Amino acid sequence: MSSGGPEVGRLRARYVQRVTAEHLRQRVSVRHLVDDPDRGPLPTDVVGRLLGFDDDTLVIIDRAGRLHVVDAATVIASRVVPEHPRLPAEPDVGTEQHPVLRRASRVLLLDPDDRVLLISHAPDARRRVWTAPGGGLEPDEEPVEGARRELREELGIVPDIGPWIWRRRVTFVFRDVWIDQDERWFLARLDRPDALDEAPLDDAGAIEVGWWSVEQLRSTEASIAPAALAEHLAQLLRDGPPDDPVDVGR
Repeated sequence: MSSGGPEVGRLRARYVQRVTAEHLRQRVSVRHLVDDPDRGPLPTDVVGRLLGFDDDTLVIIDRAGRLHVVDAATVIASRVVPEHPRLPAEPDVGTEQHPVLRRASRVLLLDPDDRVLLISHAPDARRRVWTAPGGGLEPDEEPVEGARRELREELGIVPDIGPWIWRRRVTFVFRDVWIDQDERWFLARLDRPDALDEAPLDDAGAIEVGWWSVEQLRSTEASIAPAALAEHLAQLLRDGPPDDPVDVGR
């Protein structure tokens, strides 16, 4: 999520926002602004089942099973809409019994000093979790292409993506939405860590970025995902990329 975000005050005066937390599990249409590097803020519409709602974020799943995390500050209009008369309804998921199933790619991005780049996320108002850049894949998107897209969107960079080194299957809660995520982790290097000084962080819930050494990971009291990242990173630096992807657990 880029700092400041698009200005929406003027546009809000022209549209009506009707969706609230009372409409969880219902079908909604949300118009919000996204930053276009060439044309500035542009309106776009998301239609789907409302899975999460708070002061900062709306979480919506569309008919294709794609999860949309919308920054509430960019919303200019919203309303409840009826089910489509001919097409199937959006999946009723996001609970502990029926979590959202999602494929994801992450990138273990290292600098010349073998520090790893992590992003601090806010799964809710009380928690902060540091993990590698990346996120959910689009339908039919190849994992490597998804990894490249996520780096471009979150950090504004497009480095060469290296081998698939790790795998991880984790279930977690984001803004009261349960997600069962199957992750592929790829290795990449960045020669100039200062290139991230102006990282756009175009991801709702992303707070800050930081470079971490193995020693810092071992000594921190912060929440790191996966929890054993320090040991897996140390092994990778010692032995090099594995022949087969390693399960790095939770």
